[in-house]
Amino acid sequence: MARILVGDDSETILLLLRTRLEMEGHEVETAADGQEIVDAVHRAVAPPDLLLLDAMMPRKSGIEALRELRAAGIETPVLIVSAHTVAGDDSADRADLEIAGYVNKPIDFDQLFRKIKELTS
Repeated sequence: MARILVGDDSETILLLLRTRLEMEGHEVETAADGQEIVDAVHRAVAPPDLLLLDAMMPRKSGIEALRELRAAGIETPVLIVSAHTVAGDDSADRADLEIAGYVNKPIDFDQLFRKIKELTS
């Protein structure tokens, strides 16, 4: 299964996503803000297979973290998971950041698992 890095500032969401993803057989690492995401990707021996990023987080948003990772040449597929409308959610910005898709909160896990399978198979 996939190695997935989940970034969200909600401990509850991180626990829920970790539990559900691990139940599906994925290896999961979590980060509480955008800077932790960037740090985790840079210290990894190999980039994760997928990033699940909350758009709005402290210190550095998921979008800011993604911009930094893309500038560093990280091409890992990304799903934005957010309860908010994502700034820059038009097709030009989506293509620029290479965002594979969006998942709304509350999370529809059937939809999430389908998207993960599409991106990591």
